Amino acid sequence: MSLPIGEVARSSGLSPDALRYYEREGLLPAPERTAGGARRYDESTLDQLAVITSLRAAGFSLAQVRELLGAKEGTLTVRERIDAARTALDALDAALDEKERELTAARGHLRAWRDELDSGEPWPNTPFGC
Repeated sequence: MSLPIGEVARSSGLSPDALRYYEREGLLPAPERTAGGARRYDESTLDQLAVITSLRAAGFSLAQVRELLGAKEGTLTVRERIDAARTALDALDAALDEKERELTAARGHLRAWRDELDSGEPWPNTPFGC
């Protein structure tokens, strides 16, 4: 069954413009078109959009998402496709590990700043420069 762009947009939480953008960027395959030129998407597009939006929300670039989704391209055998997918997944996993390290460091800085502020309580309610 094929779905019109509006239905895919509503189901995915994206705008029709975002769907067209992802298509232009090579993250979505070109959809079928009606005789009038309207896009009609396969239901599997919703699964692909869930992956795209999840990775983008986690801070991955379009290039990183494209690399994962394109892992199957250029492969001739099942083994090559699986190896390419594993390599792409490993790269994203390593990037997530780095993001976790960065978040941990940022949280540490925030905690230290909060502790510094809290150690001065109660702060006087006087204007600055007095």
